[in-house]
Amino acid sequence: MTRRSWTDAELLDRACRRAAMVIRGMWEEKGSSDTRLLEEPMIPSRLVTVGKSKGLEPGDKAHREHVVPRLAIIKECHSRLCDHASDDEIAALIRDHTRIVLITEEECRRLDRKDQHGLRQIMPTEWAFGGDLFARLRTAGIEWDPVVSADQAQVGLDDPTS
Repeated sequence: MTRRSWTDAELLDRACRRAAMVIRGMWEEKGSSDTRLLEEPMIPSRLVTVGKSKGLEPGDKAHREHVVPRLAIIKECHSRLCDHASDDEIAALIRDHTRIVLITEEECRRLDRKDQHGLRQIMPTEWAFGGDLFARLRTAGIEWDPVVSADQAQVGLDDPTS
């Protein structure tokens, strides 16, 4: 049997559908699921990494920052499951909100620490799903450059600075 080749767009779609099915199953069985379902190996980082901090220098250790916290996405999945959302709707939510920008350790501290922006697992208070995915990073003054493959552009993972 010969394995077929998959585009990044197809792989992302399949990964989000898989995650949606597992999230639903865990939610139905336990009333909750796990934020790690939005990480490797379920959703490969290379498919959702869309930016790199302008502050990162060659050789710096980069922090993988989900621009919408995984906890916020999972909570929204659970809320929509309570409203009888389909797996396709949950997969679309995951696909539309799961993005990673590589940032510096200092930017991570600035974003997360309560004495700074305190946005470790939450979005800014005025934010709602469907809004600016990058509002959290903008609030913390984190500037980045896009890193987008042709396949990412096909599934709407386009220039995060626009």
